[in-house]
Amino acid sequence: MAFIDPDKKEFGAWWMWILGLVIVAVVAFTGLSYFGIIGKTVVERVVFENSHQYKQAGIAASAMYNAQLTEIQRKLMNQNLDPNTRANLEASASAIRVRLAAEGSK
Repeated sequence: MAFIDPDKKEFGAWWMWILGLVIVAVVAFTGLSYFGIIGKTVVERVVFENSHQYKQAGIAASAMYNAQLTEIQRKLMNQNLDPNTRANLEASASAIRVRLAAEGSK
């Protein structure tokens, strides 16, 4: 009969325990994910994006941005604006156009 070193036997036993725990953890997480307990935030996100409230909020945001842009354009028509104020208004209008483009790309 071959002699087995007790240190190697103990080291191998620890690795078998670790391997067993890893396999159990993988099976548990796979099962939880399958039943939607883990990762259901993806499903919730899709439901949220398809909800009536989300779509209406996007429409309201676009309307608000359009109203702000109209007001800024009205102010820019004033011939008596100093250059600093005009630059600030043009920068604000540019930022609102970017937001409108982002809203439209959803």
